[in-house]
Parts: sequence; structure tokens; C-alpha cells
Amino acid sequence: MNWSARRGPTPRLTAPVGTVPRGTVPRGAPRGAPRGAVPRRPGDAAAVESYLAEVTARLPGPGRARAGIVAELRSGLLDATDAFRSTGLPAEQAAAVAIGEFGGPCLVADGFRTEMAARQARRVSVSLVAAGLLVGLLWIAAAFASHLGIQLAPHRLWPDLSPALRAVVCLIVLVIAAEAWAALLGIAATGRLIRWLPARPRRALTAAVIAGFAAAGVDIVMLSLLAALLAAAPGKLSPLPIALATTASCARLTLATRAAHRCLATRTGLT
Repeated sequence: MNWSARRGPTPRLTAPVGTVPRGTVPRGAPRGAPRGAVPRRPGDAAAVESYLAEVTARLPGPGRARAGIVAELRSGLLDATDAFRSTGLPAEQAAAVAIGEFGGPCLVADGFRTEMAARQARRVSVSLVAAGLLVGLLWIAAAFASHLGIQLAPHRLWPDLSPALRAVVCLIVLVIAAEAWAALLGIAATGRLIRWLPARPRRALTAAVIAGFAAAGVDIVMLSLLAALLAAAPGKLSPLPIALATTASCARLTLATRAAHRCLATRTGLT
């Protein structure tokens, strides 16, 4: 890891999380000190953990990714503290100097914000695609089990449905298309396609937000349609497939809405 980059305005990891060897210290820390020559004291870890807690509070994204970044920062800070203590500095002063070399918590967190936002957007987009396939298959199975939609010709599409319900079906198709487009765009914008796109970290988050709210919209419409069908002809519906599809939609509605709000909050925090 290039710790000298921590002194600049936008610190970033220069290697994947977990690949930087221990023993790397910031510029200015003495080198060549034997490892383990100065035993660590509880005060070292207390100052470092307090600093890392402030950094963690400012990091967006999945918890596992945040934990990996914080683990690397902890390793580097403790190594730097050991190196400064080996020159005779008191423990508290050595920890303070090491933390000063890294920069303020806001500065360090901002250096990772773009990377973490991309990870968050990709994770949400991939999850929505997978959940969409599962929920869609469950509703299709429920429709066929309840003998709905057997007539697939356009002029005989669900002849028992009223014009209002047919309009709802068309709305569902449009919202599903919007969800799929936004989720795939979020995946593409955080994958290989990013090489040919301008550096706009908000793009992937925007796509993830649209996909999340669109998925929630699909579930709301599907549940509303189910309520209308139950009111009109409850005996025609197959209980078990309908129950499974309803449970899946309710779960996705909750999770997709929560994920969309989190992506929206992260997007707002980006500069």
C-alpha cells in the first residue's frame, strides 16, 4: 500500500482489501525497526480505535467492505505507532503522530467514498436482478396454478379481467422493464463498462435507486392486483403458490425500499 498517498487530498487504497502486507508504515515513520521490539500497550489501541470509529461512521457501503478497509487502516496505524515508539516517543504521542500522518477521519473516509459507493450500487443491483427473477418465477407459477393467463393470444389475453386490471398488467410490464434496465445499468456502470464511461460515481447509485424503487413498485402493484382478484374470484386462486409469491413480494418490497433509501443517502453524500 502506498501510504504516502494518505497525505494527499484524496487517499485511496492502491491494492485490493486484504492484500497489503503488514509492516508497511506511512512516510515519515522510522524504518528498519525490528518487529516486536516495542511491546504494544492498551493506550495505543485505544487511540487508534477511537480514530477508526470516526472513520467507520463516515464510510458508506456494505458492512463487509467497510470492515476490510478498517482492518487495513488498523494494521497500518498500529505498525506506524510501533515504529514511532521504537524511536523513544511515548505511546500516546506515537499514536497521535501516526494518526496525524494518516490525516483526519473525514479526509480518509472521503478517499474511500467513491469506491465504497460503487460497491454498494453493484451489490444492490445484482441483488435486485436475482430477486426479480425469483419473484417473477413465483408469480408466473402462481398464475398458471390458478389457471390465469392460459390464453396467450393478444386478442384473448386474460378474457376474465376487466379493462382496469388489464391496464394494471400493462403497468406491471412497464415497471418491470424499468427495473431491469436500471439494475443492469447499475451492474454495467460498476463493471468493465466503467473503463469507457466518464468518472461519475453517482450514475451507478442513481441506477440502483431507480431499480430499488421500481422493484418496490412492482411488488405494490402485484399485491394490489392480487387483492382485486381475491375480491372478485377468491376460489380461482391456488393457495400455496399465491402464498409463496406474496411472501416473496413482501420481503422484496421491504428490502428493495431499504436498499434504495440507503443508496439515495450515499448518493447525496457524494461530492
